[in-house]
Amino acid sequence: CSAALARSALAPDRRLVAPDPLPPAFPDCFAWGQYTGPLRAGIRSWKDGGRRDLDRGLAVLLAAAMADALRGRAPGAPAGSGSPGGPVLIVTVPSSSRAVRLRGDRPLERVTRHALERLAGVSMQGPRLLGPLEVLHHRRMVADQAGLGALGRSANLESSMEVGRRTAALVRGGRCLIVDDVVTTGSTLAEGARALRAAGAIDVRAAVIAATPRHPGP
Repeated sequence: CSAALARSALAPDRRLVAPDPLPPAFPDCFAWGQYTGPLRAGIRSWKDGGRRDLDRGLAVLLAAAMADALRGRAPGAPAGSGSPGGPVLIVTVPSSSRAVRLRGDRPLERVTRHALERLAGVSMQGPRLLGPLEVLHHRRMVADQAGLGALGRSANLESSMEVGRRTAALVRGGRCLIVDDVVTTGSTLAEGARALRAAGAIDVRAAVIAATPRHPGP
């Protein structure tokens, strides 16, 4: 599986994604593919099944989504000007304490680190990337998002994140790229973006490995 992912054997569907309904404060988000089929199985095995041997394969996909987000346009879209000046802070979404206890680690941080190593090895013009950084923290207890519906996820995370004091100066006036594995309802990325903007970030975008297919309501 890792070798297949590294070769990008799974057909990518890289694009700018937006959940429906769109949560307030949701940032521009780029995904490598849809959270279905083999990609869904691979992410679930990696995240909750202990398959850390898939780290580098998934990092290839995440790096591609991050590159799209840094360029600020969907693959195949007309070239546009990105946000100028300064480094970009690579911010991983914080895990709930329960999720960390169950998994024994924070797999997203490790995959993000591999993705950054890959981006550093690719010849691409762009800003300096700083991270992965633990910029966001939960200011109160939150439940694991798994199993919650759209309304439950939104209520669970509402005003739950804040920027830590040690990194507040970095965020203020800066550019941030939030990284996660999967976007479903968008509540996690929206809350992260809200907290970063509240701390003074001037440009917040997001990159994920996969996006759950969403169908508009009636």
